[in-house]
Amino acid sequence: MKKFGGNKKLDDVILNAKMQGWVVDTEKFDKAGSDWIYLRDMYGQVESNDGIPRQIAYNTTNGHFFVYEPLSEEPVATHLSTDFDNDFWYNEILNMVYEPITN
Repeated sequence: MKKFGGNKKLDDVILNAKMQGWVVDTEKFDKAGSDWIYLRDMYGQVESNDGIPRQIAYNTTNGHFFVYEPLSEEPVATHLSTDFDNDFWYNEILNMVYEPITN
């Protein structure tokens, strides 16, 4: 499991996501005071993606995230996943939401 120095600021997460091609949905966060935002790549076109459409539910308070694929009722990956440490798409999500460890 990779280690990081904490969560990035929400504005940076949103900017990073948009720069990578994710559609950012903050409607519930903005209107209802939810702690969650949603990142969508409904056509599998994000550069870091492997052609599989994905949606990420990202908790703005604790940095936890859950990755869903079409027709999946359970997340296929989370912030605790270790099975995807060598997958480019998963590493891009980690780098998008977490600060690197600095010495």
